[in-house]
Amino acid sequence: MTMTSEHGPHDQDEPPDQDESPEQDEPPEHDASVYCTPPPRTVTIASTVWICFGALLAAGVIFTALSPDSPPLSTGPIALLLWIGVAVALIVLAKLMRQGSTGARTALTVLGAVSLFGIWTVLFVAPAIVLQFLPDSNAWFRTVNPR
Repeated sequence: MTMTSEHGPHDQDEPPDQDESPEQDEPPEHDASVYCTPPPRTVTIASTVWICFGALLAAGVIFTALSPDSPPLSTGPIALLLWIGVAVALIVLAKLMRQGSTGARTALTVLGAVSLFGIWTVLFVAPAIVLQFLPDSNAWFRTVNPR
């Protein structure tokens, strides 16, 4: 004698229909073309300059810290960590700017304006700031970050 339920022998182990599940609210889709728009050459060059400047700053700080002729107060552990942090921040901000972050562009401009001392800084920072605010750059940032 076989036992069957009221619903039939196969209904007991079947999962519920997928169509009967309540619909979930999905966030509105963003325009994917905005995120696929590559940065103009001016932004790419500016971010590359910032990355190079950050890397050279980190290398210079480490080289100075390891130099036996360096004064101990100028390269103490706190100062060393601070300058390495600034160098890393420049690199991270440059990468974010290349992805379209206007906040990163503003932060780089402020950091660059504050650090405009010395010939090497001027050679790196001034062109990068100018490049990131040229018309092509401004148009791209407006496209990527519509208001």
